[in-house]
Amino acid sequence: MFPSDLTIKLDTSYEQTRTLVIEVLKSSSSGQITSLYPNVANLAVRKGIVENPARANFSNPTYELPRKHRIWIEDILWDLITEGLVRPGLGDGLNQGLPWYHVSEYGKTVLTNQSPQPYDPDGYLTEVRAIPNIDEVILSYLEESLKAFRIHCHLSSVITLGCASEKAVLLLIEACKAAISNPTDKADFERKTDTLAIKRKHDEFQNLLKAKIVPLLPKELKENLDNYLIGLFSIIRSTRNDAGHPSGKEIRREPLYAYLATFPEYLKKVYDLIVWLNNNQI
Repeated sequence: MFPSDLTIKLDTSYEQTRTLVIEVLKSSSSGQITSLYPNVANLAVRKGIVENPARANFSNPTYELPRKHRIWIEDILWDLITEGLVRPGLGDGLNQGLPWYHVSEYGKTVLTNQSPQPYDPDGYLTEVRAIPNIDEVILSYLEESLKAFRIHCHLSSVITLGCASEKAVLLLIEACKAAISNPTDKADFERKTDTLAIKRKHDEFQNLLKAKIVPLLPKELKENLDNYLIGLFSIIRSTRNDAGHPSGKEIRREPLYAYLATFPEYLKKVYDLIVWLNNNQI
């Protein structure tokens, strides 16, 4: 077997390749762009994304990428530079330009985050899509929010994130209506939530949650429920309102990153509660 035979047959999309690059950068925070090629190839083999072409013929093989993926890695690195995660040069005052690169201080902060990574949209959305029966409208707005965040359109990002959050809560409210056993209470809840104002709907949901739902929930469903369904929802709604009106308020990158990073867990809480409501009466 010749070294050229170690070129792997990688069949990942651009976004999937980006996921691999981000994982490599966690352990290879500086170097030359060309060093990313074999590192990404080796990672793809280790993760079982492609078949190992070396098999037992080499003890420590270095794999190579197809030309298309090498070009993509260069494009992905430029994307990460514009997003602020990577900078040209080694950051040592000597090797100050390409083909050298280094992960920025901001990049080190976010790339070591074990939460769903907003800068890794494919991995992030894969985790969200794994939620059973996840609504396509939520996915659509969330994907748009991630795209806007990565190109520094923070106003657009928080508005679309707010839309995804609102859709999730509307689905939860509908599940609450269906679970209310007393006809009078059901009619009263329907009347109070028959409004376009999401805050009024959410306020009524909070009242029902505290009075009738939480006392019946198993311990694992109660954990951090208020933090997500009340706290995070309210923060996202308020920030979206600031962005959606000509208030002049700045939407800063760091808190928006935190909202996006915690949003999948928020959705899991919403859908876990919907499943419970679908199987229980209140």
